Amino acid sequence: MIIDEELLLKNGAEILQCKAGETIITEGSLPKYYYQIRTGLIKINSYKDDGSEFIHSLPSDGQCIAETFLWYDVPYCVNAEVMNDAVILRVRKDVFLDIVNSDSVLMNRVMSYTSERMFYRYKMLTTLSVNNPAHRILKVMEFLKSHHQIDEPFQFTVPFSRRQLASLTGLRVETVIRTVKKLEKQNFVKINNGKICF
Repeated sequence: MIIDEELLLKNGAEILQCKAGETIITEGSLPKYYYQIRTGLIKINSYKDDGSEFIHSLPSDGQCIAETFLWYDVPYCVNAEVMNDAVILRVRKDVFLDIVNSDSVLMNRVMSYTSERMFYRYKMLTTLSVNNPAHRILKVMEFLKSHHQIDEPFQFTVPFSRRQLASLTGLRVETVIRTVKKLEKQNFVKINNGKICF
């Protein structure tokens, strides 16, 4: 939990009951709220000109959504869509800024979280600059596995579908399916009940 729920509720947080498929943030809209996920999975994405999707991140329980936009007065350049039913706390932007500006420990916690997310984004951008599909997929899985602090071979179950991996890596779904099969033959991954184990 980035910010204690009681503190948010004490400062007027609304509790949003969101259904899968709902949009919380729309590209081009202005940031007006701080959002923190109590439960659920949210997809931060954007759509390319050809209509294909690029997933930037998948925040879940206890994490916040697009908080960096609250310090910069520009419209969102991403969407936030609910992947499965979620409960989200929402606090007005001005109230959120008052809360964090009055508590340096809390501000450091928010900045630490934001720094971690920026590190992830930079690592992903570096990975996506490589043209080799197998390299892209392996690097994404390596990063996810290290983020979850798992070291043993084949003990990390990739929490994404082939379609989501395609959106995360900027590859076509067919390319991901074909490449994962090759990686399995080369003993880089194992497939267990359709799930990729790395």
